[in-house]
Amino acid sequence: MATTIRINEEVKQLLKLRSAETGITQFDLANRYILKGLKEDDTPSNMMSISDIEAMLSFDKPEGDKNLEKLDGVLHSDVPTNSVELKKNSYR
Repeated sequence: MATTIRINEEVKQLLKLRSAETGITQFDLANRYILKGLKEDDTPSNMMSISDIEAMLSFDKPEGDKNLEKLDGVLHSDVPTNSVELKKNSYR
């Protein structure tokens, strides 16, 4: 699948130079660098990583959590609560 991305002129020139030095196409170099950057990126974000999702799902029980069910309704509020969502969110 082809797509277009905009990069600044300095990056474009560096990519062109590296391509000439190595004999590797700019396309292949750009893909290599983007993949490497994505794998090494540790920038905090609101997105969950694959390992975070796997960890959350490993704690998720189809039968529910009896402790949360005991607490459900103890506090009275006009805002409805969902104990399953509360449990899932506690692992984030």
